[in-house]
Amino acid sequence: MKILSILFLLLNIFSLLNAQTLDLPPRPADALTGSEFAQLVWDFSLTDRENEIYAQIMSGNIPDFQRNLVPINFNQTLGSVNYQVIYYVLPDYVAVGSDTNYFLIPMTPILAQKLCNNLQCTLPTRKMVDQIWGSATVKLAPAPISPSPAMTTVPVFWEHNQIVWQQRQAVIQSHPLGELVSGNKKDVVISNLIYGNPPPNRVVIYGWHYQNGTPIQPLYSGHSETYVDYSHGIRLVQDSITINGQPASIKSILQNDSLYALFSDEGRIPQPYYPLTTSSINPPKAWCVLSNGENSLKLKIHNDPEVTHYLVHLSTNGTNFPNSILLDKQNLVITGLHSDSVYYIRLQAVGIDTSSFSEVLATVPNNAEKQVLIVNGFDRPYAGNTRDFIRMHASAVKNYGYDFESSSNEAVTYGLINLNEYDIVSWILGTESTVDETFSTGEQNYVSSYLQNGGALFVSGSEIAWDLDNRGSASDKNFFWNYLKTEYIADAPNNQSNTYYTAEGIAGSVFNGITNISFDNGAHGTYNVSWPDVINGKNGGINVLKYSGVSSQNTAGVVYKGLFPGSTTSGGLVYFGFPFEAIYPESKRFDVMNKVLGLLSDLTDISDNTNHPPQEYILYQNYPNPFNPSTTISWQSPLGSHQTLKVYDLLGREVATLVDEYKNAGKYDVVFDASELSSGVYYYRLQTENYTAANKMIITK
Repeated sequence: MKILSILFLLLNIFSLLNAQTLDLPPRPADALTGSEFAQLVWDFSLTDRENEIYAQIMSGNIPDFQRNLVPINFNQTLGSVNYQVIYYVLPDYVAVGSDTNYFLIPMTPILAQKLCNNLQCTLPTRKMVDQIWGSATVKLAPAPISPSPAMTTVPVFWEHNQIVWQQRQAVIQSHPLGELVSGNKKDVVISNLIYGNPPPNRVVIYGWHYQNGTPIQPLYSGHSETYVDYSHGIRLVQDSITINGQPASIKSILQNDSLYALFSDEGRIPQPYYPLTTSSINPPKAWCVLSNGENSLKLKIHNDPEVTHYLVHLSTNGTNFPNSILLDKQNLVITGLHSDSVYYIRLQAVGIDTSSFSEVLATVPNNAEKQVLIVNGFDRPYAGNTRDFIRMHASAVKNYGYDFESSSNEAVTYGLINLNEYDIVSWILGTESTVDETFSTGEQNYVSSYLQNGGALFVSGSEIAWDLDNRGSASDKNFFWNYLKTEYIADAPNNQSNTYYTAEGIAGSVFNGITNISFDNGAHGTYNVSWPDVINGKNGGINVLKYSGVSSQNTAGVVYKGLFPGSTTSGGLVYFGFPFEAIYPESKRFDVMNKVLGLLSDLTDISDNTNHPPQEYILYQNYPNPFNPSTTISWQSPLGSHQTLKVYDLLGREVATLVDEYKNAGKYDVVFDASELSSGVYYYRLQTENYTAANKMIITK
């Protein structure tokens, strides 16, 4: 029996000694690099970003050098007993990407704890952070960035990552990847302050040691658990350890009345983890429905590692869903359908349990080219938002004779669908407003690119102008004025809510003769459009609809055909200040959609105002941004003058002159090739006799 016990102990120790790698699958051959991942999540919300971080890491997309953990050895006497302890830590902070291109990605303690739970790890304590710094063979000097509201955003995360990368590269010949690194981040740590004062649900941080071993950051719990900035790093520590040659766990030691001092200098820690609420499976947000031939359709869904299958509910009217099929997430194809019929789809994700229902999307299975993509961007929890208003758009597009596919707005920013593959994009925004964003920064980038490439956009919603122009940032206003070709006038006709529910074509416009366009007050099958935006065409936008019974400041719709900033191909736009799906009855909806699709299919009958000189100076944000190796910079000038456009690094040194000549009034763009420059943040500055402006851009390599 004694021999069996010894063998069992040896087996446990042997298993531990062979468990010093992270339990993750091999890195996929097509996995994103660190810079590609940064571009993907650049404008994501915190929730979407952390979901993507989790998916990338659990799929194995970490640098290979981070798979092998580094041992930390120490001896400590408690009472009269000497303890020899060995534990294992990640050689650097958690990163996404490859050995040659990785992103040390900050995250909340919620996500960090979720990773720990799945990888049999924990986070370090303050005492352990000091031990790790003392054991590190690569001690980098802290490189703080000046505090600002942007320090919690991915652009600043990436900026700091590039600074740290340059520090690491400077010593990589003498200290290759895989050696223990410290000094480059603050640690998110385990502490009693997680549950102390202030109240629970805090993030506790510590560290960022100077070269002399003194930490910049004392133990601090002043932020909530959803706070994360560029300086935060996640150091995974294997929970399994050996003490005097016997297996143990860090968590159990921290909870032990007498042994906690091996890992804690702040007393026993009875709850050595961050609290996680039990979360059910979430319904998919980023997904699309595509035709897959005569009798088939397919789904594209952003991967959720907690999901194994999808329960697909089918309908031919978008209201009743009598048929369901369970699909493995690796084979999201449905066959045996009727060709040329509209099929509506809603989903439930299946894993350890089943999610609630998704929004409704639709397509038409056949072999025909799909002229239209319908994007549902109406996510706002709003009274009457049944998340199935694609019904009104799909039936009207099909009535015109066009086939279509559809996607969620998140599918666009996740790269599941390419707007440029469609002649026309119809974007549903309902009453989407400031809290949920009508067009996020990422969506603005995709839509701008689509219009620059000659796309045709139909967008409708009652809060777009309010969100982007009245309450928007400078970049929101730039997008609204120059890509939606419109400016905000009022939150409702005569600033009276719940009053005006009818629009009509403006005499002499392309909508001339279309009258009595009634939209819902809540009694006609959709929702109450209580605050329809009053708008006005700008930068070439032409007013084509007005609210009935309003004498002035009454524009309800704008149309534009021509060049967009940075483009050489004419695109088109139809924009309503009220939601299309709220129009009733169906016959009127069909009439309006027929006019919209006719215009966007052939915009030659619209007055082209692109030859008119600009009315103001504008230096546009470069696109794409971040970029590698080239980007387009566009600007407009209302007056002729000598103009210079130059690029500078962060130290203010001129690195390129793109323009240095006289320019007439007009719109211009130039392609900047940064092949010879290193990754980092740069500025480009336009200077004329009457105007100077500068914008920031980021090169990622």
